[in-house]
Amino acid sequence: MAAAGSVSLKPDPASIRKLGILAGAGALPREVAEACLAQGTEVFVVDLEGAASEWAGAFAHQRVSLGQVGHVLDLLREQGCDAVTMAGGLVRPSLKKTRFDFKGLTLLPKLVLLFGKGDDELLSGVADLFAKNGFPVIGPENFIPDSLARSGSIAGAVPDLNEIAYGCAILDALSPFDIGQAAVVSGARCLAVEAAEGTAAMLVRVADMRAQGRIEKAAGGLLVKLPKREQDSRVDRPAIGPDTVRAAAKAGLTGIAVQAGGVIVLESGRTERIASETGLSLYGFER
Repeated sequence: MAAAGSVSLKPDPASIRKLGILAGAGALPREVAEACLAQGTEVFVVDLEGAASEWAGAFAHQRVSLGQVGHVLDLLREQGCDAVTMAGGLVRPSLKKTRFDFKGLTLLPKLVLLFGKGDDELLSGVADLFAKNGFPVIGPENFIPDSLARSGSIAGAVPDLNEIAYGCAILDALSPFDIGQAAVVSGARCLAVEAAEGTAAMLVRVADMRAQGRIEKAAGGLLVKLPKREQDSRVDRPAIGPDTVRAAAKAGLTGIAVQAGGVIVLESGRTERIASETGLSLYGFER
């Protein structure tokens, strides 16, 4: 469900001739670009602050800074893009250190308000900005076939369903505060909750606590990940991938449970294989 006040323009992804990819870090924007080309859809990669520089050279692309709002809109028009998708991670920028172009400066009062809110409202506001300028924002999962987690056992044994329910209850309770989309639980004990640091850093924190003896080795643990309640489906879709599985194994967890149809599984074949190799269960639960 789109956040309150958002612009809900959602063309059929199959009708898009050229997609603008606002690319941050990670594997997701590259997967989107490759999937689009395989399906006959042209892409133009907007490389945000060089986050996509390792792979963007294989596609039509332009590197931009986060304050170049007008330049980005001009590029999308010049390239003939029908819509955009927002994919990949970015460190939340500082308004004081961001150099805006003229269009960005005209939007500064609104951006100041958005930056004072949580990540979901900020990203929804940015998506609305592009939609109001003629570029509807579509979630990246719409361009990657079968990218959303399927229901049931994906790899390994079925985890404790009570642990899944406990993790979901924690995240549902925190959802109105726009804190995070993941938690680590063991039985009826919460070991960690994702905040601004992201899932990877949270798992490092769990590994450190276990190394310090603050979590006993026998406790195991389950990573539970799902979208926030009232999550804007255009932006910030939670995802896991090979790195998530490796980090969970290093943290001593026994499994990962994600909402079926709500969480993207990156490089699904590799992710499932690594889960099997490390002995972790990977499970898609229904809400």
